[in-house]
Amino acid sequence: MTSAGGGEHGGAEIPPGWDYNPSSWEERLPLLALALLGVAISFYLTLFQVGAISQMWDPIFGSASSAAVVHSPVSRLLPIPDASLGALAYLAEVVLGTLGGPARWRTFPAAVLLYGLVALGLGVVSTLLLIIQGAVVYAWCLLCLCSAAISLTILGVCFGETLAALQHLKDAAHHHQSLPRTLLGLPPARAHPRQAAYQ
Repeated sequence: MTSAGGGEHGGAEIPPGWDYNPSSWEERLPLLALALLGVAISFYLTLFQVGAISQMWDPIFGSASSAAVVHSPVSRLLPIPDASLGALAYLAEVVLGTLGGPARWRTFPAAVLLYGLVALGLGVVSTLLLIIQGAVVYAWCLLCLCSAAISLTILGVCFGETLAALQHLKDAAHHHQSLPRTLLGLPPARAHPRQAAYQ
């Protein structure tokens, strides 16, 4: 992100000081594909947790090891399958990842920040679950590891777009623009004629 001219390639779509556009579809489409894969994995894990599937697929650690992780006491702390929450989180990433155009860091920062928060939540939970697998359950689950890799990859890549949106909000605040309007990508409100006369 080192370019002095923030609009030389793609106009105002590239953030000032950057050499690429973190909101471009080239950046976002791979993350959408990963999130969809995360939905599929979490849905499969949910089916196993509710008993719809009798045996876990795990050619590396084995079905018994995966079952020990998915049916561990930690996974039963909630009244609903914890994997279903992962599916909902990944689905939220899919929805938020499709909102806005290729300059949404500027035109729809609210969607970018919500997307970043969901990705951060998934990344933190995935890290904790990785620690629990090795330090508490003493077993490993291949699909759980795949899901963790997906969530951490999405978090790492989408960080750039979140940073661009935060920089835009900082610039808008510096110019005394309304935060709610900036978050929604609305143009600055016009000053009242009487207010403008005193400016």
